[in-house]
Amino acid sequence: MAVIGRSPAADVRLTDPTVSSFHFEVAAVPGGVHVVDLESANGTIYGGARLERAILPSGTMLNVGRSIVRLDLDAPFAPEATEIPVFGEMRGASRPMRELFSMLERLCRTDLGVLIEGQTGTGKELVARALHDKGRGAQGPFMVLDCTAIPATLAESIIFGHEKGAFTGAVERRIGLFEAAQGGTIFLDEIGELPLDLQPKLLRVLERREVQRVGGSKPIPIQVRVLCATWRDLRAMINQGKFREDLYFRLAQARVTVPSLRERPDDVPLLVNHFLQKIPHDMQAARRITDEALEELTRRDYPGNVRELKSTVERASMTAATETITPTDLAFERMLTGTRTHAPVTPSPSVAPASGELGKFKDVKRTLIDEFERDYLQRLLLKTGNNLSRAAQIAGVERHHLRDLFRKHGLRGDD
Repeated sequence: MAVIGRSPAADVRLTDPTVSSFHFEVAAVPGGVHVVDLESANGTIYGGARLERAILPSGTMLNVGRSIVRLDLDAPFAPEATEIPVFGEMRGASRPMRELFSMLERLCRTDLGVLIEGQTGTGKELVARALHDKGRGAQGPFMVLDCTAIPATLAESIIFGHEKGAFTGAVERRIGLFEAAQGGTIFLDEIGELPLDLQPKLLRVLERREVQRVGGSKPIPIQVRVLCATWRDLRAMINQGKFREDLYFRLAQARVTVPSLRERPDDVPLLVNHFLQKIPHDMQAARRITDEALEELTRRDYPGNVRELKSTVERASMTAATETITPTDLAFERMLTGTRTHAPVTPSPSVAPASGELGKFKDVKRTLIDEFERDYLQRLLLKTGNNLSRAAQIAGVERHHLRDLFRKHGLRGDD
């Protein structure tokens, strides 16, 4: 993979002033070259038309600003891949994951700032945690800041700290994130959400390796490794003026991309069994799964990636009828999430009148809902030994509401 643009951080740098800092990205794929425009100002032009992404043959000519770029495939390059399917808390025997593990092994030996990219739910924080735990600062703290969750008025104080009396409400001195992470690692999650006015202040800390509290006058030396993650494309944000290019240089000294679950379907069985074994031993849950159910989970699509798969496995395990998850349990799990299944519907005698008529919509719907509620509540009671508190926790509803449902269906849960 390579990025072409005007920025010094681009893999192939063009001096044409009409080219964006990060103009487009190319990668060798079966059948040619995968080209992705990075929301450049003047576009990536092929055959007189602006493209967003496409697979083009070797030898293709592209118009980029006032420049012409020719794409030629050289000898194929096979990235290094480790044979070990485990790295920290991550699991993966597929080629994309083993290539990622190999790259992370090398980065653990450095203090480079790493930008971790990938879709939501792929495990970016697990990558950061593994880099810390296997790195030279493993004995130091690992501090996490979700940039989407910091209040704008307190962001500077949270990150850099403040002195007593620095602002209204500052009744005592507070150290910030950087001081708290001294000798260890800071993980800035969703760095693309960091307010623009804070970006130069963060850059100053990274360049000078010192922090100054809000309201303070004395710089405090720091020794901290900074890792960050984002699902956004920061290069496109730079082109739009939404992210500072100089800060990007400091944060993305190395870049890694966590593959989506769609890119690694062969890892699903490995992950499913890993999640089943991680369920607490004091919890009544299935810890085995049939081959048929495992095949179904492998065929499913997971927009939320590994995080969604983990939730699916845990939900199916806790509501399974026996100690082994079956396709029937997976169908029930889908009902819990409101996911539509494509299995043919066979109405029960209580739903379909003897005459074969469908009956009124609201009556049929009410009957189906009642049957679902009773089946679900009975499973909850079986799983929890009639413990109302545990049942409410698994169901994700308030205890008083669950008690009302039990009464409605003539069931009993003990407090």
